[in-house]
Amino acid sequence: MDMHATQPSTSVPAARNNIAACQKPLATSPKVTPRAWLPTRRQRPYSPRDGRYSSPPASGRGKPSSQSVLMKAMSSAKATTMLNSVHSMERHVTITSGDLQVIRAGEDAISLCSLSGGAPVRSCIWTSCWKGEKPSDHSHGILERLNAGEVVIGDGGFVFALEKRGYGTQVNEAACDLAREVANEGDALVAGGVSQTPSYLSCKSETEVKAIFKKQLDVFMKKNVDFMIAEYFEHVEEAEWAVQVLKASGKPVAACMCIGPDGDMHGVSTGECAVRLVKAGAQIVGINCHFDPMTCVKAVKMMKEAVEKAGLKAHYMVQPLAFHTPDCNCQGFIDLPEFPFGLEPRILTRWDMHQYAREAYKVGIRFIGGCCGFEPYHIRAVAEELATERGILPAASEKHGMWGAGLELHTKPWVRARARRDYWEQLQPASGRPLCPSMSTPEGWGVTKGHADLLQHKEATSSQEMKHGILERLDAGEVVIGDGGFVFALEKRGYVKAGPWTPEAAAEHPEAVRQLHREFLRAGSNVMQTFTFYASDDKLENRGNQLGFTVANEGDGLVAGGVSQTPSYLSCKSETDVKAIFKKQLDVFVKKDVDFLIAEYFEHVEEAEWAVQALKETGKPVAASLCIGPDGDMHGVSPGDCAVRLVKAGAQIVGINCHFDPMTCVKTVKMMKEGVEKAGLKAHYMVQPLAYHTPDCSCQGFIDLPEFPFGLEPRILTRWDMHQYAREAYNVGIRFIGGCCGFEPYHIRAVAEELAPERGFLPAASDKHGLWGAGLEMHTKPWVRARARRDYWEGLKPASGRPMCPSMATPDGWGVTKGHADLMQQKEATTQEQLKPLFEKAKTQ
Repeated sequence: MDMHATQPSTSVPAARNNIAACQKPLATSPKVTPRAWLPTRRQRPYSPRDGRYSSPPASGRGKPSSQSVLMKAMSSAKATTMLNSVHSMERHVTITSGDLQVIRAGEDAISLCSLSGGAPVRSCIWTSCWKGEKPSDHSHGILERLNAGEVVIGDGGFVFALEKRGYGTQVNEAACDLAREVANEGDALVAGGVSQTPSYLSCKSETEVKAIFKKQLDVFMKKNVDFMIAEYFEHVEEAEWAVQVLKASGKPVAACMCIGPDGDMHGVSTGECAVRLVKAGAQIVGINCHFDPMTCVKAVKMMKEAVEKAGLKAHYMVQPLAFHTPDCNCQGFIDLPEFPFGLEPRILTRWDMHQYAREAYKVGIRFIGGCCGFEPYHIRAVAEELATERGILPAASEKHGMWGAGLELHTKPWVRARARRDYWEQLQPASGRPLCPSMSTPEGWGVTKGHADLLQHKEATSSQEMKHGILERLDAGEVVIGDGGFVFALEKRGYVKAGPWTPEAAAEHPEAVRQLHREFLRAGSNVMQTFTFYASDDKLENRGNQLGFTVANEGDGLVAGGVSQTPSYLSCKSETDVKAIFKKQLDVFVKKDVDFLIAEYFEHVEEAEWAVQALKETGKPVAASLCIGPDGDMHGVSPGDCAVRLVKAGAQIVGINCHFDPMTCVKTVKMMKEGVEKAGLKAHYMVQPLAYHTPDCSCQGFIDLPEFPFGLEPRILTRWDMHQYAREAYNVGIRFIGGCCGFEPYHIRAVAEELAPERGFLPAASDKHGLWGAGLEMHTKPWVRARARRDYWEGLKPASGRPMCPSMATPDGWGVTKGHADLMQQKEATTQEQLKPLFEKAKTQ
């Protein structure tokens, strides 16, 4: 990813663990009557004009807003990571509790969605039984909020998200305690949830199935949750039983089915399912999981029509997948051949989420959230789309320019030209997978409750030493695994703004940075690279970084201090000026005594040489990484010559990071290695590529692709792609193997698992991951159990679920580099007058 000069960042209030301290009132809306119990909020006022922030409107068009975050409470401190993540996306809240991280996306509910009316949003914390005290007086219940016409925004998919981060989930009282802990930080509700049982599929009796729900209910009653949710049911009969049990608690009950427009697995229509659930006692009914947003909204619309036709009343909720599934059959995405480990090409963009939120709202749904695949940035998009109705923007929008507005600060002019709504609304993102189809053939075997293949059983289907330095490890032939892409990961979680891409989160939200370090360490990383990317003096006043040390000391990790290319070099400043910038950063790394230094993300070998020379003066080991491909740097210097120059400058480790996909980067490092060996020199080699398919890139890499940076989801590599990458890198002779933009912990886990024979051990996160899908042996569906084998995943060509999108794109790069007028940097954001000629030029390219 590419950055550019930026104006000083705006500091976020330090008291993020106290919502009241971070709130300020908004102007009153003529559509919503303020209530005395609504707390004040320090949310960012929103004006619909151009989707930009504004001061509170004097006309009274703003709306007072209380919100709650519905969060699935998992049973360990790991779950709080997701709880806080979700909580923060809607609020100015950052919570540190064990391994928790606040996402700040804008959610009001985790795995729940809102109901009637059209006003502000609240959030609840949902304790999920998917494998206290009452809130303060101002925190009204779910039905009071929905009856008042508020929009409740749900959370995302905990099970998929935590699986990718290397954590499992289990059911116990701690789930409720975690949920309440986060809920008490603000105006939040806690919901206890139950879901379908293997016992029902195995034809156990109503009494036996209800006894299971009753056992879960006892925990929720002891913990005094605020309301109940029966979710993820394929058969309305079992959902009715669940509602009847939960209703006995006297608390509000929501019921959600994982069905589509064709109805449940016994052929009961979607509308009839809703009527039966309302009659059973559910006040909120809707759809979650199994299908994409538009399919789920369509199904809820059918529910609503039937309930109204029957003369009944209810609120409505929707929590769909974050995957495109137009090729699903009646059982949804579990029938797709990509389920569950090859779904990356189907991930919805943030712009898809805007469309989903608007459509759900128009249908009359007021509880709007997400299920499997939903990440904080998806929920943030929902909150931003409904900002006009709610009168507020989530806290995470401080780091997100609406409709790409932050791109006005990008270094590349063709990327600045994408800072407009029409560009992203019209984009049909390519997958970068020319050999993969856009649609798949579902595999469902047409079996349901009572079939022999669905009878369930408990068993799976049969079938620290002393730390050594970086050079000592590499000299000994060890494989060193790097970490992933902090900038992209933290942007999606709401802590970094796209465009400037600066790392002030290390100071503003240290718990978020620390948690990401911890997840990469758990996934198998040996190197904790300080989050100081683009922290040069001309980009951002360097704040240093102690967080990497904290996490590295939890395992056998090293801490690397990094510097990267500067806007000053692009603007033709002198060698002395540029080296002075590196020297200022270097002083911090020396003071903190990092284990080694990295000069990374350089498009021009000349600037990288200057960086290496500056870093070499410390006496610490130096690695140097260029963001170039096989064609060489931006001045035409070949990869081999670049490597030779870097080694002669003093780098002991050379390689490639960012801008290109793994195989392209490995190919380029191989060229570097050949150049160094031909020159009679010695070095170690490293590679930290993108986690995106980029076969259609030009010489400047993925920043030239029309999908950069907000439409790259179809290009995300699967975990199996990472196995191939790790093996190829090792075979070439690379021993420092990591990742850059797009890499998440599960990608690094895949690298560590592929190289486990060479390293002699598996990472901690593999405790929750069956190699090559082995854990699928426990799945309820037999056709999914049949995927628990290596050859299935190695041979899969995952479809994107986007029939109108191409597999390849045409890069936008304008062929300019250092010294060109379009690349001269400035501290201020590009003005509208400056953008106009860029927009016009973009149309002619």
